[in-house]
Amino acid sequence: MTDAINRFFAAWGDSDRDSRADLVRSAASDSFRYADPHAPEPIASVDGMLQFLEQFPPGASAKVIEPMDSHHGHVRANVTFDFGGGNSMVGQYFADLDDDGKIVRIVGFPGKGAE
Repeated sequence: MTDAINRFFAAWGDSDRDSRADLVRSAASDSFRYADPHAPEPIASVDGMLQFLEQFPPGASAKVIEPMDSHHGHVRANVTFDFGGGNSMVGQYFADLDDDGKIVRIVGFPGKGAE
């Protein structure tokens, strides 16, 4: 159930455009939607997501850092982003998956939430 989440975030650090596109397309449903505070507006397509990922510098990466929680087609994941030069951040993502395990909607928040 969580394979799509790992593939989606692996794409953030893939420097090869074709490989990055393949990862995102393999993780996202046809009705894919993405939102987080760093996107100027919600992203409503895989192509839009690929354009958003173009802004990240070479060598940047994103990785799920803790075991994901999942139930009934919903997933929660904490992700660390490394932008190089000691610049990093953590975000928490909530995703809805379709019956094939692909991401329909994923929403990110800075930090890991209240503990």
